[in-house]
Amino acid sequence: MESEEARKVCFSKRRADLFKMASELSVHFNADVAAVVFSPAGNRAYSIGDPSVMDRFLSSLPAPAPPAETEPEPEVDWSVMEELSRQCGQLQAMVDAHKARLEKAEEKLRESGAAAWMMDLEAEVGRMAPEDVLAMVTKLAVLRDGVAERAHEMLREALLAVAAPTPTTPTTPPPAGF
Repeated sequence: MESEEARKVCFSKRRADLFKMASELSVHFNADVAAVVFSPAGNRAYSIGDPSVMDRFLSSLPAPAPPAETEPEPEVDWSVMEELSRQCGQLQAMVDAHKARLEKAEEKLRESGAAAWMMDLEAEVGRMAPEDVLAMVTKLAVLRDGVAERAHEMLREALLAVAAPTPTTPTTPPPAGF
């Protein structure tokens, strides 16, 4: 076809027909079917079908040959690699420590029975209507704010008590003339 636009329209129609026929083959004959077509410009692939068919096809292809001219591998700065490896080890140690703390906390929850209580609460919340859950969350937020405010007041009172001068025992005034 001479016209680029006509080629695109024809491709779209034929692609749709091809995919429809592939789908019908799959349904009527209970077969694994796959099709891959490329746009006229060659910059886009379209596919339909069972991924296992594609996998079997691709696995049967020979491995691609390495490029004729290989670029030299860049030099590796081993000091940077060692530093990154060290940092990776530190991060892994931190992750392991956090996991261990989490496991201990979960074990304490199981031992205390709090986990069962939490599961009961979660089940109860699951049975609530959405507007009731919203009301409960609002009340819990108000409660949390009140507890935080009371804790702040108690801390302030404790700090003021520590900072206040202690009363001294009364003494008799010095004799006159001193």
